[in-house]
Amino acid sequence: MIAPARRLAFRILQRIAAKDVFADDELAAPEITALDPRDRNLTTEIVYGTLRRQNTLDCPLIATSTVPWEKVETPVKIILRLSLFQMWHMDRIPDHAILNDAVELAKQSPRGGGASGFVNGVLRQLSRARPWLAEDFNRSLPLWAQVSLPQWLWERWSSRFGPEAAAIYAQSLCETPCCAFWRSRQPCTESQALGQARPSAIVPNGWLSETSVADPAIWVQDEASQLVAHLIGPCRGWRIWDACACPGGKSALVSVNLDKTGLIVSSDHRFRRAGRMARRLEEFLGSPRMVVVADAAQPSPFRIEFDAVMVDAPCSGLGTLRKNPEIKWRFQPDRLAYFQMRQIEILKQAAASVRPGGYLLYSTCSTEPEENEDVVDSLLACRPDFSLQMPRHPPGVAPLLDPRGMVKTFPGSHLWDGLFAALMRRIS
Repeated sequence: MIAPARRLAFRILQRIAAKDVFADDELAAPEITALDPRDRNLTTEIVYGTLRRQNTLDCPLIATSTVPWEKVETPVKIILRLSLFQMWHMDRIPDHAILNDAVELAKQSPRGGGASGFVNGVLRQLSRARPWLAEDFNRSLPLWAQVSLPQWLWERWSSRFGPEAAAIYAQSLCETPCCAFWRSRQPCTESQALGQARPSAIVPNGWLSETSVADPAIWVQDEASQLVAHLIGPCRGWRIWDACACPGGKSALVSVNLDKTGLIVSSDHRFRRAGRMARRLEEFLGSPRMVVVADAAQPSPFRIEFDAVMVDAPCSGLGTLRKNPEIKWRFQPDRLAYFQMRQIEILKQAAASVRPGGYLLYSTCSTEPEENEDVVDSLLACRPDFSLQMPRHPPGVAPLLDPRGMVKTFPGSHLWDGLFAALMRRIS
């Protein structure tokens, strides 16, 4: 009988390879959350570990395979990767258990017995040889495989940051992130929500935990994402539009900062996602919120101007590779031009809804200048009535500002996402 964790990890990794789905969503599915905690944690570790280190895992597999790697079917590659990850990085699991389950999983593939014999042969050879223990093993790999990046991304980052900084950055993406969250002003029991959590040194009311947390009065949200929502500063009484609001974390945080004054409107262009966000905000904040279905790339549906408009634009997600490692293997660099075009259009439309003297906050979860500085400069070139502002909030933001006042969180130096933000003001 195949262990539940390995069976479910294989199924999730297959879905990620075949469809445009994400590991965190798949691991939040009822069939996973209903597992025994040990099986749930093991499933999570196998899925994330296999995805984060995929390029590095492939090197000894390719060297050992008796079949050209490009001819090995995807389900068989997945079985080999998740099995090798356990052998290499999870010493507490005996090799014979990994091998037995790998063979049983292979028998269920289209090739059946042929695939199981191939899987058995490759893994047994690696179990005996354990090439990763050799002193020069890592140095023998291509530079991008040493840090488990696709070649194009390694070349891009090493050119921009330098090879040493890029390697440290890329290697940090294989580490497990902290669980970051913040608390509403509703009662929140310390034993349930805080546990061994420590307060964030950067964002107000933010907390970090080495383990997952669950409490109706907390919102799990990356520390860098929380930071962005605080950049507009004190906002009591303001009218604010969160133009690309899903899943709703920034809207919820701003709602709390408004403290029952002013107005926040949250929108998304997808009906189902907007509906889920509306339910989540009402559940968390205790009362209905104004949520609308609107495409931020089109002219605003509102007849009013806002004190602040927030644009957390759709992007490549290349700043979230620690939590979404599948993006490394899925994203292609020619897509940056598509995202930039859409981001510029969204930002231009959002700017039209800012009152004179009001603020426009642009952010992405990307590290790439095409989606960040270049988009902001495009807006400033066509809207001279907007200018960059040096954020003063929250108090810990100063070290994160570049000379122009743009915010950049670097995930290699801190276990958070790589986010970009620029605060602009419309000149009165």
